[in-house]
Amino acid sequence: MEENSMKRKYMIIVLMAGALELTRCSQGTSNSAKNGTTGSENTIISESDIAILDTEDMFTERDRDTEYDESECTAISLSDEETKCDSDGVKMDGQTVTITEGGTYLLTGSLSNGSVVVDTDKTEKVQLILENVSIINEEGAGICVEQADKVFITLADGSTNKIVSNSFTGNEDTNIDGAIFSREDLTLNGSGTLKITSAAHGIVSKDDLVLTGGVYQIQSEKQGLSGKESVRIADGTFTITSGTDAIHSEDTDEDTKGFVYITGGVLTLAAGGDGISSSYVVQADGGSFDISTSSTETDTSTKGIKAQKYVILKDGTYQLATADDGIHCNGNVYVCGGTYSINSGDDGIHADDQTVVLDGKIDITNCYEGIEGQSVTIQDGTIKIVSSDDGLNAAGGNDQSSMGRPGENTFQEDSDAYIDILGGTIEIDAKGDGIDSNGDFSVSGGVIYVSGPGDDGNGALDYDGTATITGGTVVAAGMSGMAQNFGSDSTQGTMLINLDTDQSGEITLKDTDGTVLVSYTPVRDFNSVVISCEELEEGAAYTLTTGLESEKITMNSLVYSEGQSMQGPGQGGPRMDGQNGQP
Repeated sequence: MEENSMKRKYMIIVLMAGALELTRCSQGTSNSAKNGTTGSENTIISESDIAILDTEDMFTERDRDTEYDESECTAISLSDEETKCDSDGVKMDGQTVTITEGGTYLLTGSLSNGSVVVDTDKTEKVQLILENVSIINEEGAGICVEQADKVFITLADGSTNKIVSNSFTGNEDTNIDGAIFSREDLTLNGSGTLKITSAAHGIVSKDDLVLTGGVYQIQSEKQGLSGKESVRIADGTFTITSGTDAIHSEDTDEDTKGFVYITGGVLTLAAGGDGISSSYVVQADGGSFDISTSSTETDTSTKGIKAQKYVILKDGTYQLATADDGIHCNGNVYVCGGTYSINSGDDGIHADDQTVVLDGKIDITNCYEGIEGQSVTIQDGTIKIVSSDDGLNAAGGNDQSSMGRPGENTFQEDSDAYIDILGGTIEIDAKGDGIDSNGDFSVSGGVIYVSGPGDDGNGALDYDGTATITGGTVVAAGMSGMAQNFGSDSTQGTMLINLDTDQSGEITLKDTDGTVLVSYTPVRDFNSVVISCEELEEGAAYTLTTGLESEKITMNSLVYSEGQSMQGPGQGGPRMDGQNGQP
């Protein structure tokens, strides 16, 4: 539940093929993106189509309020010998301190084997101010909220607080499994420090878990932060080392709960499971993220950021080093802005349905496949990809070589798959296909450089449907065995040149005046190149230089090909059926 009877509002969308305007998430259409249509169904996506969560009331004023008048607080001095408190609303039983009335409580002192319990009327709100508190519990939670309307834990300015839970006894009736555990809405705020060591989870709320400030150092054998209905972070510094997911929200009772929403903070997450995991939505509007994942268990999901339905990243800085996908969604991924450095044991960015990049700076330094989805749409941004297989991939591709890696994705050949590039700057270094669509492929803007495979089994461009270019610049170098040009529906000039010998070094194309139209240096040898730019005209002559060799080319047609290729359209095979890593 929420303070002041506040209701959460959820705007659930179905992304349909139709005429919807493509814009940036928060700032309108970028100047470098060209208007156009995307995909075989001309699908364009507007800002309103990705407004999944109503974020207006995510944080209440009291969630952010850290002020208190010490003279009006109820003081609790924790002690192994005798905890002292003058209030009738506080009961002591050995080293168990139980708060039974609403109000603001200032806690100091320590317990070597005890706990603080909140158990009030369901209508009461409780604020716990921790001022250099140390609570160790050999069996159970250090702080436990059994019942209240809502509980606020405030970390006093300049304080360092410690909660340690060394073990938990399984009990279906109590099910207490966190060093700080709450059955109600729980908010943590303030500017102090909280250190948590837990044999199970770190901080748990069975409703909403809200954090608006503070410094957190959490070591947990299971999840670091866990909120059943949501985990919401407005600010704070978080260093979490967890045996399973670092941040986790999952609600199996309601489809529109179990989300993670982050607007700021500095998060350093080292997880034995996923870095951030949600059964519904992960949305980050800002923040600094350093996420690493690893596990010795082959059946454990070790993705950086994962959600079942939507991942929406509007801004922020992301450093991801993951055993499985860097960013993963069983539904749709939207990258609207931010800066990303991704080193992934599987895909850099993966969606089972739509992957949409509206803006951002994305550097995928290592991965199996770079950006993948049933469909991939890129409107703007700066994207660099180094992949051991495909750079961009819509609906799979030839994935037989991937079996046994952390995430074996579920795609098969699909005529509804597509890749649309409307703008941005994209540079791909791929040992598989540079750009691979099991359906259509279209370019209407942007600058695209592809350094494709050094063998004839893959192509710089690979598509099973149709490929059209109506704007932008493309230089795609690779081997001729699987080479493909854009198709006859293109309205911009394009050439495919298959060379007699392998070349290396710079590729340049000049017009008759000697003006350089395109220039690009692939990272490996090539004997085939596709070039398209707005200056190419049917009937015009050009000079193509590849490494140390030059040749004159006359564009006898708007879509021009020269030299031999063994490739027929769409030879990239589908993926094998199977799980996409761990769900």
